[in-house]
Amino acid sequence: MPPAEPVLTAHGVSRRFGHRRVLHDVSLEIPRGQALLLVGPNGAGKTTLLRVMAGLLRPCAGSIERRGTVSLVGHHSMLYDVLSARENLRFFARLHRVPLARADELLEQLGLGSRADERVAVFSRGMTQRAAIARALLPDPDLLLLDEPLTGLDDASCGVVLRVLDGLRAQGRAMAIASHQLAGLMDVVTAVGFLKDGRLLAVEPRAGRAADAVVQRYRGLLANA
Repeated sequence: MPPAEPVLTAHGVSRRFGHRRVLHDVSLEIPRGQALLLVGPNGAGKTTLLRVMAGLLRPCAGSIERRGTVSLVGHHSMLYDVLSARENLRFFARLHRVPLARADELLEQLGLGSRADERVAVFSRGMTQRAAIARALLPDPDLLLLDEPLTGLDDASCGVVLRVLDGLRAQGRAMAIASHQLAGLMDVVTAVGFLKDGRLLAVEPRAGRAADAVVQRYRGLLANA
């Protein structure tokens, strides 16, 4: 079986903020159907790498090739607090020229159907996060980028989000997920990328590893870095 086509390829990507280099010569491919978990401590470059992948930041060196549509769920929801969840999603549906019914469908999928007509301003952190994921899914992206997608979610909401992400991967969508909450994501991801000080130490298949095994592997890579 031929390898899946990459939806994103990074070639020697570096990024600076002033004199501080945050990404160092990062090269990787994300093929269709891969869910890549980016692992590393605060300051490792995970968020910057996702923003470069999304096109929100330009690399100072190297290049990014995208094949298809890309959506990002970052630290800001990109939702309007004065609008309801439904009004927000229908607004973005019009921007993406997708049927308004898709907005309602995604709100139901993310467990927000019964609260869809409430203003986002009164939502909890977890509800806002789920609404932001629904927003990102509106254009049916080829690549979904998620920065700490489980932040603020209770156990039930985590289950909802993880089922949605697992379904996307099964449909052949690609994902890159930066998170410190490894345990919940290990059944969704197919590969793990290990970052330290802006350097990508390795990208390896998950190969059935649990969260503890990923942490041990990361420590081993650090010892040899």
